[in-house]
Amino acid sequence: MQSLNKNRIAYLASLTLLFSYAEMLLPKFFPFFKLGLGNIAILLALSLDFPSFLILTVIKALASSIMGGTLISPFFIISLSQSVISGLFMYIFFKIRSKWLSIFGISMIGSAVSALVQIILSTIYLGKETLRFLGPMLIFSLFSGILIAALSRLLKIPEKSPVINESNYKSQKVKTIILSTIILTATITIFMINNLWILLAALAISFICQILSKRKILITAHLSIFIFVILISLLTPSGKVLFSISSFNITLGALENGLIKALKLSSASALSQCAASLRPSNKGLLGLTLSYYRGLSDKFKNTQGKLFKRIQETLTSEEL
Repeated sequence: MQSLNKNRIAYLASLTLLFSYAEMLLPKFFPFFKLGLGNIAILLALSLDFPSFLILTVIKALASSIMGGTLISPFFIISLSQSVISGLFMYIFFKIRSKWLSIFGISMIGSAVSALVQIILSTIYLGKETLRFLGPMLIFSLFSGILIAALSRLLKIPEKSPVINESNYKSQKVKTIILSTIILTATITIFMINNLWILLAALAISFICQILSKRKILITAHLSIFIFVILISLLTPSGKVLFSISSFNITLGALENGLIKALKLSSASALSQCAASLRPSNKGLLGLTLSYYRGLSDKFKNTQGKLFKRIQETLTSEEL
């Protein structure tokens, strides 16, 4: 891969992280629904050749999972599948589009496919009851698709990628390999355990590891996992009835099943947060992407003004 093209792919992938970070600063009216602002960069990359575009969707998922702390967890499989499959749909429709299909239509297609993939893959772990959320998610995705397309037309991405100051970003190859192996082994072990008390201990240890890695524990994120997973499990009653709400029965088996699944996901999420400290070499696409993102995010954090203005000023950076 030519250096110029490599830099461009890494820069666009880093923009997906920047836009996703900016989204975190927006108020969340629906806790389980994301706008997916990272897709702005995907829309801006539709003119790339197919191999470069496909690589971009993969690097986007890898980088976002590392920075978001979900790399060694089931969430990564969902993220990777969403990114690649929705990206492919947008790319195909971009190439075959006619006068009746604008960038707004392409964006809405990508958002809808992303929501569909997310729900389908979630049923594998959480059960078929997750399909009940498909309708609301599809409706939400159509509105988010319109917003993403509008922002992609407003934002101006420089043709030339900024220069990275190599002295600011040092890779830690040995640490990266060791830490990745430990996290992966621990996560696989956790998903093989079904004892509630052992999983509680595993979650506590995972939190300790997260703190040692200097990553903040986001309690609301873990509470969201527990609420969502337990709610889904309760929709499939099993075992002794604990109590009833109208005609809906809360059963012991469903509650235990939900707690076990939630503990596994929450522990994996906490362990994966440790991966955010990984420093891959800048010689690779992933390491270069993360270096770009760290420079962009530092610039963004040090810029004053409203959110959109801060993003625009960050995009004008010639050196990171």
